[in-house]
Amino acid sequence: MCYMGLLAYLLCSAGLLTIREVPAGTRLEVRLTSTVGSYASKAGSPVTAVLIAPVRVGGELLLPAGSILTGTVKSVRRVGLGVVHETAAMSLEFTEIFLPDDETLPLSARVIAVDNGRERVEKNGEIGGMRMTSSVAYRVSGYIRMALMMDIHAELAIWAIKTLVIQVPEPEIYFKPGVELSLTLTEPLPARAQHEPEDAPRRLAESERDSLDQILATMPNRTTRPSNGRPSDMVNLMFVGTREQIAAAFLAAGWSEAAPSNMHSRLKGVRAFVEGRGSESFPMTALLLNDQEADMSWQKGLNDMSKRHHVRIWKQAQTWDGQEVWAAAATRDIDFAYMHHGSAMTHRIDGNIDQERDKIAYDLAFTSYVDELDWAERSGVPGIMRNGTGDLMSTDKKLAVIRLRDSETPRLSTDTQEMDSLPVHGRMGQRFVRREILSMRNDIVRNNVYWRGYEGVRWIVTNVRKRNRPPEVADVAPNPSFTRFLSLR
Repeated sequence: MCYMGLLAYLLCSAGLLTIREVPAGTRLEVRLTSTVGSYASKAGSPVTAVLIAPVRVGGELLLPAGSILTGTVKSVRRVGLGVVHETAAMSLEFTEIFLPDDETLPLSARVIAVDNGRERVEKNGEIGGMRMTSSVAYRVSGYIRMALMMDIHAELAIWAIKTLVIQVPEPEIYFKPGVELSLTLTEPLPARAQHEPEDAPRRLAESERDSLDQILATMPNRTTRPSNGRPSDMVNLMFVGTREQIAAAFLAAGWSEAAPSNMHSRLKGVRAFVEGRGSESFPMTALLLNDQEADMSWQKGLNDMSKRHHVRIWKQAQTWDGQEVWAAAATRDIDFAYMHHGSAMTHRIDGNIDQERDKIAYDLAFTSYVDELDWAERSGVPGIMRNGTGDLMSTDKKLAVIRLRDSETPRLSTDTQEMDSLPVHGRMGQRFVRREILSMRNDIVRNNVYWRGYEGVRWIVTNVRKRNRPPEVADVAPNPSFTRFLSLR
């Protein structure tokens, strides 16, 4: 009996030794698998999401990709008819995480970012929507109304244009399955070490790293702008595989191929911009690698033209183990920039380009199309640099290496546990009344020479300051919580 008790104690102690702790502040990247919206969701409504990037501590896998998070809508504020509120708001609370081995862990986490263009997240985790009357189209109509406000016929014509022609963005928040959120743990999460999933990507072997160094020695590190040859985006990814495998992985991950740059695609983009909505196929500006334009350009558009994920990919002359090699440069657009280093209008990028690199790596790995995933050190690459339009970029100098494979059962970004959708907004009559009420509120507060003058001066001053602001490393320093997230790979 004594020996049996001792054996039980030792087994119990061994089990306890496998307990690790995911520290507070660790970032969790998740994708919604249920629909939530400010118009139809209520406090207490269930919400589910899937973890799309694994979390490791000290090299051990604690939270595998594919783990399911559950929670509720904590609070919600809808616009309704617009009598009380001009903007919507919503708070989500995730309280449990279900691991693939059926273990359930209590979770304490706060939303810190929504991978959308229009919504913003406050410090307390509340998600705020946009004001319907904040679109460029509506603002321009305000200046026209102010110029013609003394003419009754013009007033009637402008009312008709404002009400029947100008498209305004939907002010209610609506997140369908596939919308991505970033959470941060507010309390440490004890968890056991997990086995690597069978379809998880392998790490590079030492022999592969030796041959990889030879390829990297001949691969250029920077793209250039065709107009002036100025160095631009940094090459931060390498794909190994066929064009078809790359395309299949990006499509499964919810990305779309950028449209060719022509008059039709540019006009569609301009219309989306003035109406305050997104575009899945907006073209990218040309960048060169080895004096060649990209062979492929992929993007994940958000619900506003000012923000998107994007990557340009070039086929290389080298092969690796008989497979095609592709170099890629990835950045994330986070805002518009005006009169920026010779460009009347362009996008401003997120300075922490490593975050976009790893976003793509984990997006594709989640689909099961990735056979190998690792990060390779490079020498001779600066840690701080500027792109072709003058934006600062910071990097840890690593290149993500992604070897692709075929997959008969890929995991898609559209996989969901909930097929029923929620109403986005009220019926046509309610929307018409809401539009008139919000327009009237906006006109009373903002459609006057004082507000318009203030708005114009603020816009000019803000953009001049952004353009002339001296460079600071702090501006592009990685987010501490995300740095910790990456170190858990």
